[in-house]
Amino acid sequence: MIPLIKPEVGEEEIEAIRAVFQSGHIAQGPTTKKFEGLFAQYVGAKHASATTSCTAALHLSVCALGIGRGDEVIVPSFTFPASANAVALQGATPVFCDIDVKTFNVDVKSAESVVTERTKAIMPIHLFGQSADMGGVMRFAKKHNLRVIEDAANSMGTFYEKKHVGTIGDFGCFSFHPRKILTTGEGGMLTAEDDALAAMAASLKDHGKDETGTKFVRAGFNYRMSDILAAIGIVQLNKLDATIKRRKQLAERYSQLLEGASGITPPHHPAYTNHTYQSYVLLLDDGIDRDAVIRKTKEKGVQTQIGTYAVHLQLAYLKKGESIPNAERADRQALTLPMYGAMTDADQQLVVKTLKEALK
Repeated sequence: MIPLIKPEVGEEEIEAIRAVFQSGHIAQGPTTKKFEGLFAQYVGAKHASATTSCTAALHLSVCALGIGRGDEVIVPSFTFPASANAVALQGATPVFCDIDVKTFNVDVKSAESVVTERTKAIMPIHLFGQSADMGGVMRFAKKHNLRVIEDAANSMGTFYEKKHVGTIGDFGCFSFHPRKILTTGEGGMLTAEDDALAAMAASLKDHGKDETGTKFVRAGFNYRMSDILAAIGIVQLNKLDATIKRRKQLAERYSQLLEGASGITPPHHPAYTNHTYQSYVLLLDDGIDRDAVIRKTKEKGVQTQIGTYAVHLQLAYLKKGESIPNAERADRQALTLPMYGAMTDADQQLVVKTLKEALK
């Protein structure tokens, strides 16, 4: 079976974990602080705070901005449900907008159609390894006096023009899940430029402590990363440029092998962003049964997968009569191909051969 992913971890990560065990600091400690500093330096952020997940980072962002009951946050529907959950868990309402089906990222014109006097923020998603149109997002946010929470779960190493995603809005939220190109197993990072917002998020992350760490000044959470995971993160961060380079090579090879194939649209990215290919996601033509393609490729030993979800179609958020057409099309027709550093050219040829047969 050619799997969708193979986490790229090895002896260096094992040695880093061993060093943490030997240090006596296995919860949040000096290794986490080092990881935060190196991460901030890499992305160009003033503040970086390691968390238990990107979901935790998103939740901290919403909470730190004071968003709550009666407020609305605009979220592109085509995303993982965690984006909307972070809003809903604070008692606010995620209001879904559509995407540009060519990039799978937010359609700012659609966001304009759902903004109300209750809207407090917009959450652009940088999906699959490329940036949303942050120029358009920031103009929209300024026009309506909105906060911006960047969901950069999929886009470590991705830039909008010359700025790393996650450093443009009020907060940036990153994921280190095994399907991400930098993984710690589970984990995340929250970035911010504003000192006060960063301090509020840091307090909320650590049980509501003040800056001295000796007083509890508000109700908070335990969203702290451990030094065990941070040690893995440091090793992974050191490998990141090579990882991205390899994924671009794999993506280019897929595009060559798929050139001229009927029934598919390969990944597209506009000039304002690079693409790190956290996932290589195709769009199948309407009329092709994507789920049947997934079943057929699996039967032949190749794991393929959906892109992600149109969250407004999930039972947790379903509203009768709501239609968001591009998100629904992507939900129905997006297909992810296997990608990992150890893939051989023969592996990729087999994936494409199997896919073409499944499309017949």
